[in-house]
Amino acid sequence: MIMALTSVIAVRLYAYIVFDYPLTNPPVFCIILLFITYLAGKQYDKVKFYSEKDSLTGFYNRRFVDQLLPSLLAQMDRRNERLTIAVLDCDNFKSINDEYGHKKGDLVLRQFSALLLTSIRKSDIVARWGGDEFLIIMPYADEEDIKVIINRFNNELKELSKKLKMSISVSSGYAIYPSDAKTIDDLINLADRKMYSVKNTVKYC
Repeated sequence: MIMALTSVIAVRLYAYIVFDYPLTNPPVFCIILLFITYLAGKQYDKVKFYSEKDSLTGFYNRRFVDQLLPSLLAQMDRRNERLTIAVLDCDNFKSINDEYGHKKGDLVLRQFSALLLTSIRKSDIVARWGGDEFLIIMPYADEEDIKVIINRFNNELKELSKKLKMSISVSSGYAIYPSDAKTIDDLINLADRKMYSVKNTVKYC
């Protein structure tokens, strides 16, 4: 938009200097050009948003994470820092959908996501990995940092359970780069295995 406006000003000045076109005359063509540029910019922003964000939760999607993580790990390497990735899965979500319906299930995911967003640090990134599974990407974080966040989130879910009058809980697992794994896939797979280990050893009501 700024480039278009600059171009319009340049064209107006050129027309004035070369063709003696009055500056006071309405620049109809330029106005049309600016309007088209504005619409194109809005459309680009919309396409970019939906290419990176999940429409239900507003979180980043898997595609964005796949693009982000290589550069983020390279940054951690340059600074000799750690990166923690946590995988979270909403427990018994299929049962919630079956018992209460998909609209209620979507409501649970939106509420779940909103609370997760308030539980993380400002520097953290949350993504919807797929279905009812989420990632927390935590630069410069260690085991204690992620434990604080998970505990805070679990407490929030207890309040949400009371509010919605249903049991909502989460299973989680995490892995720390580079001590636990050296590659992105290994890091996420390890966190995922830990999450399922927790899910399989706890009985839910």
